Amino acid sequence: MTQSTKVPTESQAPLTYTSDRFSPRRRKTLKVRVGNRWIGGDEPILVQSMTTTNTKDIDATVFQTLELAKAGCELVRITTPTQKDSECLKEIMEKVRAAGCDVPVSADIHFQPRAAMEAVKWVEKVRINPGNFVDSKSATPRDYDDASFAAGVQKVYDAFVPLVRAAKDRGVCLRIGTNHGSLSDRIMWKYGDTIEGMVESALEYLRVCEAENFDQIVFSMKSSNPRVVVNAYRLLAARLDRDHKPYPFHVGVTEAGDGEDGRLKSSVGIGALLLDGIGDTIRVSLTEDPVHEIPVAKALVKLCDTARLEARKGLPESLDFYNFKRREIPVLHLGNLAVGGREKIAVGTVDPVSESIPKGERRIEWSGTHDSHATRQDMPTVWEPRTVDFAIATKHQLVALKTGRLLSDVSDLPGDLEIQIEDPEHLDRIPPDVLNLPHLFWSCVPPSPEADKAGMEKQTASAGSMNNPIARYRHLAAWLALKGRPDPIILRGMSDGTPEGNMMLAARFGSLLVDGIGDMLHVEGPAGPKACMHLGYDILQAAGVRRTKPEYVACPSCGRTLFDLQTTTQKIRQRTAHLKNISIAIMGCIVNGPGEMADADFGYVGGAPSKVNLYVGRDVVKKNIPEEEAPEALVNLIKEHGRWSEPEA
Repeated sequence: MTQSTKVPTESQAPLTYTSDRFSPRRRKTLKVRVGNRWIGGDEPILVQSMTTTNTKDIDATVFQTLELAKAGCELVRITTPTQKDSECLKEIMEKVRAAGCDVPVSADIHFQPRAAMEAVKWVEKVRINPGNFVDSKSATPRDYDDASFAAGVQKVYDAFVPLVRAAKDRGVCLRIGTNHGSLSDRIMWKYGDTIEGMVESALEYLRVCEAENFDQIVFSMKSSNPRVVVNAYRLLAARLDRDHKPYPFHVGVTEAGDGEDGRLKSSVGIGALLLDGIGDTIRVSLTEDPVHEIPVAKALVKLCDTARLEARKGLPESLDFYNFKRREIPVLHLGNLAVGGREKIAVGTVDPVSESIPKGERRIEWSGTHDSHATRQDMPTVWEPRTVDFAIATKHQLVALKTGRLLSDVSDLPGDLEIQIEDPEHLDRIPPDVLNLPHLFWSCVPPSPEADKAGMEKQTASAGSMNNPIARYRHLAAWLALKGRPDPIILRGMSDGTPEGNMMLAARFGSLLVDGIGDMLHVEGPAGPKACMHLGYDILQAAGVRRTKPEYVACPSCGRTLFDLQTTTQKIRQRTAHLKNISIAIMGCIVNGPGEMADADFGYVGGAPSKVNLYVGRDVVKKNIPEEEAPEALVNLIKEHGRWSEPEA
C-alpha cells in the first residue's frame, strides 16, 4: 500500500488549539441539543456511558439504561450493530420513558447506514464512525490513486446525506466519532496512521453536514493511546476553530482497561484535555460494569475544572503541540542514574529512612532506568541534592529558604543543584552566578493535597491555596528554552493517596508528559514511599512514555462483545501479570480491535460468538478458538514467540 503522511499545505494562520496555554479556560463552542440536554457552550460538561447488553434483549437494555440514569449518567449510548438492533430502539425508548426516565439516548453505529437511518427515528443522538460508515479497513488494504480517492469522497456524500437530512428533520444531533483503530484504507493511503488522518476522516463528514446547513454535531477523536488522544483533539480543535465552526467535543480514551490502570490512563488522556479547556461531554471507558464509570467521570470533571485555576502570564513556546517529542537535553549522570537524552524518565520519592528529617535536608531516592519488576522494588540511586527553594525576600533579591542567606556567593553550592520555583514570574530575578553553574535541575513547588481540596471546595480561582501547576511548568520550560538552558526538569507532585488524588496527579503529569516536558518524576504522599513509587511508574505507563509492567489494552463491553469480557480480562491478567515488557490487547469484537491493538504485541479478539481470534501484532495467526480454550492458547502463543517466563515463587 502506498502511503503519504504529508498534510495538505494551507496558507492560513498558524494552528492554535487554545488562546492561552498558561491561563486555560474552557473552549467556547456552539451548543448542540440532545433531547432535554445541551452539549457545549456554557453548559456543564455532560457525563455519559454505554450499555453492555445485547440490544435485542430489550428488557435487559432498558434495565441497564435506567440503572445508569440512577447512577448519574446524563446520556446513555446503546450499540446498534444491525438494522434489527435499531428497530429494537423503538420499544426500548418507549419503556425507558414509561418508567419516568428522560435521559437522552444515543445509538452507536458501525458499518450499517441502514441501521443509522432506523435509529434516527427513535433516539436523540446518533454516533457514526467515519472509518467504517462507508469505507472500511481490510486485512489486505487496497491501493488508491487520486481519482479513486475522490470517488470515495463522493461515496461518503451520497451515503451520509440521507442521515444528515433525517437528523435535521427530527431534531436529532450527530456524533462524528473517529477511532484511531478504524481509520479506513482510503484515509490510511493518503495520510498514513496519523492524527492528521484521524482529523481528515472526520472533516470529510463535516463538509457534508455543512453543505446541508446542519450544525448539530459533536466530534470525538478516540484512541487507546492517551498521547494520540490528546494530540488528535488538539489538532481538531485548531482546525475547527480556524476553518469551521467551534463544534463541541465528546472526549474519551477508548480501551482504557479496568481497575487503577484504566482510571489512570483515562485521567491522563481526558484530564489533560479538560485541564486545557477541551471537552464538553466525556465517557470513561472501563472494562467493568458501566455504572462504575460514572463516579470516575464525575470526579474528573470536578478535578479538572479550569474555572478554578489561577491565571498565569506565559512566554512564547517552541513545543510541537500536535506531535509528541521530549525536550532535547544532554544526558547527565547522578551516580548510576542517567537523566535526559533518550534515557527513560526516572521515578523518585522520599527515602523511607529519612522521612522524619526536615524537608530541606531529607534524601531523595530515584529508581534506575532498567524496566523490570525489580525496578519497582529497588531504588538503587540515592541523590542528596541541597534543594534550594526560591522565594521573593525583597523586591530584587532572592533568598535560599533552607539557610536563610542571600544567594550572593555560589562557591559552596553543590554542582547538581535543584532549583524549586514557587512562582515562574520570579525566574528573571535569579542571580546570574547561579545561572552560570553548569548543572542545574529545575522543578516547581507542588500544591499540597490540602490546597487542592480547598480549591475544590470553593470552586473558584480565588481559592488562595489553589494554583495551576501545569502552567507553571510550561512557563519554566519556555523560560529555559529562551535562556538556552537544556537542563532537566523534575515534575514534582503530591497525592493524598485517594483514588481522586491519584487521578488528579495523573491528569497534571499526563498533560506535561504529552507536551514532552519532564525528565524525572517525583511523587510524595501519605500512602508511603513504595505506593508513591508505584504510582509514579503507573502514571508513566498510562502516559505511554515508560513501561514497567504488562500493558493491557482492553475495551469496555457492549452489545457487540462476543465473549465475557470482564471475566476473560481478569483471567488473562492472572496468567500474565508477572511478564515483563509485554502488551496484550483484549478486544470484544473486530470493530476497533485490530486497529487499536496495532501497537500491542499480542491480541485476543472476538471473531464470532464464543470464538476468539489471536493476533501477533497486526496479523491474525489463530482463528475461531473456543472461548474456554482461548486464554491458554494465548499463553502458548506467547511461549512460541519466546516472550514467556515462569512466575517467581
